[in-house]
Amino acid sequence: MSILETKADEVRRIMEIEFFKGAFLPFDREDRIILAELVDNVADMTQEAAYGISLSKITFPPDYKDDFDELVDEVIDSIAVLKECIELLDVDLERALKKAHEVEEREINVDMIERRIIKKLYQSYRDDEFGILRLLELKTMVTRLGNIVDRAEDASDRVPIIAAKRRG
Repeated sequence: MSILETKADEVRRIMEIEFFKGAFLPFDREDRIILAELVDNVADMTQEAAYGISLSKITFPPDYKDDFDELVDEVIDSIAVLKECIELLDVDLERALKKAHEVEEREINVDMIERRIIKKLYQSYRDDEFGILRLLELKTMVTRLGNIVDRAEDASDRVPIIAAKRRG
């Protein structure tokens, strides 16, 4: 993840240099720089989540396997939709907008999954199925995974602004 996040930083820096040299129309540059920074935030949060998981060597309780699988799948799918959304910016603004709205819908869904898992974790803790440290580790991991999609949604929020300026 660190290698991928470093590559994301490099791409953002190259984009910034290209913008400075005159890539894209002036009205588009600022929004694209902001979008690049917001996408970099997604990579940063993904790296943080992966680092936390690898450090803690966390194992999921068997009763939570389906919940965590669902959460991870939604995170991956949300990032894929954001990627499509950004790729469509130079191809089809209407489809890019639809993808931006899909990222927003997915973020809402991830929030619901996250809340459901955290509620279940607290109940398991109250039922003495595991201790406070395990609760905190699992809750932190769930929150970090949810934060990845929060950052993706922040990035997708820039797409309607870019689209509106282009249509303007």
